[in-house]
This record gives sequence, structure tokens and C-alpha cells, in this order.
Amino acid sequence: MTEIETVYECSRLSFTGGLELLNGMSEQAVHDFNTMVRTTKCRCGEWIFLLGDPADSIYFLREGRIKITASGEDGHEVLHKIIGPGEIFGDMSSILGIPRTKSAQALEPSVLCEIRLKDFEILLSMYPELSLRLLKSLGLRLKQAEAQLVNVICNDVYCRVRQALIDLMISESGTAPDRPVKIRITQQDLANLIGASRQKTSQVLKQLEGSSVLRLMYRSILVIAPHKLRNQNVT
Repeated sequence: MTEIETVYECSRLSFTGGLELLNGMSEQAVHDFNTMVRTTKCRCGEWIFLLGDPADSIYFLREGRIKITASGEDGHEVLHKIIGPGEIFGDMSSILGIPRTKSAQALEPSVLCEIRLKDFEILLSMYPELSLRLLKSLGLRLKQAEAQLVNVICNDVYCRVRQALIDLMISESGTAPDRPVKIRITQQDLANLIGASRQKTSQVLKQLEGSSVLRLMYRSILVIAPHKLRNQNVT
């Protein structure tokens, strides 16, 4: 933990549903997981860990949202991913045995399940199928990171905004929706996610708003016409 972190411990809660890694596992596996985790609460804006911190714990998000960030060469924030309920984070550095390569901050009041690396390794040895699930999870996240990198390198700001909003829209709704979807993200965080300036990102968003694709709201974006957003020819 860093000095600026304040994570408040609450009573132990059973995390039997919604956790992607445990979906389909036996009741005994879920029980053993629950005996090893510490359930904590953090407030909006609090840091879970910082770049360079020791990586001796792995986290699962029960409620809320967490953003994973790093610093660019010029010192500005680079947003790598927004973690939603059920997702795992902080596992890569822990498994590799290296200090944190990114930082994690709560975007809203959140409930976390924290498990020490040594306990997680015991759990993996008890249930080898979890290792395969973890490997698939790592592979999927790597694929998503590669797609995000290609988007930043190969596309202009308009295309990057579109693709990021499509991905966030699917993440919020769990599928490719046809109805309006509210994406909880600030314009600055969206700019950090796509590697563009706030000004250029805002210009594209206003363009899409003028085309009746979305509506800009306080700290969020309401996509009112998902089918238009998915249309390559929207202008």
C-alpha cells in the first residue's frame, strides 16, 4: 500500500456470483476462494495501487469501476482500461514478481476482493482448471490491448473516438446494443484512452452529437443511436 491509499476493510462478503474467473467452478472452489479473500471498500478517487508499488496482491472488482493508468513520456496520463464488476486486475505484475507497471484508481465508490499472491497460488494448485481460465483471461486482455494499440497508431481521432465508444458501449451493456446506452466516462478520460488531446476529442464528440448519435452529459456520454455509431459513414 502507498501512503496516499486509504482502503477501508468491511465485513467479509461471499463473492459467489459475477466473478468471471469463477464462473462454472464448483461450490467448494468458490468457498475456498471466499475464505482467502479480504473484501474492502474504497471511495471515489482513491488509489488501489500506484506505479512502482510492490505487487503482492491480486484484485477482483465486486462493485464499482476502476481505471488502470500509466504515465506517458511527457508525463500525461495514459488510460489503459476501465475495469468493471467481475473483472480481475493487478494480476500480471504479481504473477511476474515485478513492481506495479500501472496504477489503479477508483472512478466511483467500489468494493474489491483482494487475495494475496501466495494464497492465489495455493488456490491455483488446488484447482488446476483455474490456471487455464487465468491463461485465457490474460490472452483476451492482451488481444484487447493490441487492438487498442492498432486503433491509436493506424486511425485518425474520429475513428479512434468511434471505436472506443463502441467498445465501451459493449462493455457497459454486455452486448452490441440497439437501444441507448449511457457510458460513464469523462471526455478527458476518453481522450487519455485513445491517445488524443482533450480538444480534438471534444470536437469529434460534438460532431457526433450534432449528427444525433450521442448526447454529452455530466461525466458521461449517452449513445442515443448505437446503430449510427457503428456505421462507418457517420459524419
